[in-house]
Amino acid sequence: MKKYIILPLAAIALGFSACEEDDTIGIPVVNPEIPAVDPSIVSVAPSTDMPAVISLETYNDNDQNFPVATVTAGKEWPEGYGFGAVAQLSSDENFSKPFEVPAYANGTSLLLNPEDVQGYIYDNITHDPAERTLWVRFGLQAVNGKEVIRLGNADTFIGTQQIKVIPFAPAAVIEPVYYLIYSLDAETWSKANAVAFSRGQKSPYDDPTFSLVHEFKAADYPDGVYWKIIPESTYETFDLENGLVIGVSEADSESRSGKLDESENQLAGYIDLTGRIMFEVKLDRVTAVTGSDKDKKEALTFSYKQAIENFWLAGDNVNGLSWSFAAEPTMWTKDYTNYVGMAVLGKEFKFSPTNGWSGDFGSDGGLTFADNNGEFIGKGEANGSKNINVDQPGLYYISLNYATKALQLVKLDSWGIIGGFNDWSASEPMTKVDDFTYTVTVTMKEGDEWKFRANNAWTVSLGGSFDNLDPFNGPNFKCETAGTYDITLNIRNIPWTATVVKK
Repeated sequence: MKKYIILPLAAIALGFSACEEDDTIGIPVVNPEIPAVDPSIVSVAPSTDMPAVISLETYNDNDQNFPVATVTAGKEWPEGYGFGAVAQLSSDENFSKPFEVPAYANGTSLLLNPEDVQGYIYDNITHDPAERTLWVRFGLQAVNGKEVIRLGNADTFIGTQQIKVIPFAPAAVIEPVYYLIYSLDAETWSKANAVAFSRGQKSPYDDPTFSLVHEFKAADYPDGVYWKIIPESTYETFDLENGLVIGVSEADSESRSGKLDESENQLAGYIDLTGRIMFEVKLDRVTAVTGSDKDKKEALTFSYKQAIENFWLAGDNVNGLSWSFAAEPTMWTKDYTNYVGMAVLGKEFKFSPTNGWSGDFGSDGGLTFADNNGEFIGKGEANGSKNINVDQPGLYYISLNYATKALQLVKLDSWGIIGGFNDWSASEPMTKVDDFTYTVTVTMKEGDEWKFRANNAWTVSLGGSFDNLDPFNGPNFKCETAGTYDITLNIRNIPWTATVVKK
């Protein structure tokens, strides 16, 4: 429950009077006697009582709002009227995404509620408890009972200023680094057998997913390997008796996925696969940091699976072969979950994690093809043993989520380049040499950024580096020297490549 501590309003010499909060107020009544209440008769400045850094939790624990600004009014302020205010919060000075919260008055001071500010940060910016810099501004009102007159209009805000706040402490700490430690007997643990998880660029409080890929050679671990998880603080001392150690419950001790356990009754997990393993944990420890759910914990989870580097395709005329596998793979991945590839397809095909028929799979439900804004796209699931149907043979961009089995085929009818040289308005068409090679000549200015894309659309685009083209939102290319260039795209084998030659 939010604690709105409304401090008593003190009458001040300039004629401000108490403004009563009334939930029954509908459309504000504008008093025709005072038509000219504009922002120029009032100034708002940072409060001298505001701490340099505001601890939201401290104010909340003390049942207090915190001061942020002081209002000064000139003699033009209408007699008998007090003032009210709303506040807008933003993470940037331009208020590109403003968020409105109540502002509370105490004499000439404007105050904010700590839970309002915490809720704004938690819901709109981050769950991270680190210090944040916010921007705040105020919309002022002249108030006399139920008569409320906004100074200026609904878009008029004054007193823009920065505030620094420390959000509420989390119910549980998520450290930035965790390690998988492994053992042959579940009793002997060492730093030598510790592998660091990696994670994304976001704070672990916003993206609490940690993953790693590690090879357990069959010759070294023929009977499998036991595992636990430790944070960086435990890794540094490697005092497993006194530091935090995370294991599993008895029910999940031999599972490939389940819940993590921090209790004294935890057991070591067991990895029953050899070779390259992808291991993932989610440490989403809390559902909320305010209100009655503050200390509610989410179940911590783990999963592991065989990490597959590539997939091969075989089928009816896949890149000219009939139901046999090429030496080179078709699909590749950056995260061992999302795989992409390009291939000429006939009417049917299947996937395999090797260039043979061991572990091959297809789709029991088939794909549904449709025109999507001029692109021919098939969607379905690679969830079975049957061949995968293709409605129209041709060159396709193939994307597979191996975790969910979601499969999408995009027919590639054309390739082009787009960028600053043409104001990103449309693709400059490339000339087809063969199914896998395309060329174009274009003039660019120094600093022009650009990309490859298919079908004059953004469903499939390539960026990154010329020796390893990246479809996973790869960065734009950049022209370093103005001139005319011959550009060639080659998507025959992985990695896809391009050549850029100045004429």
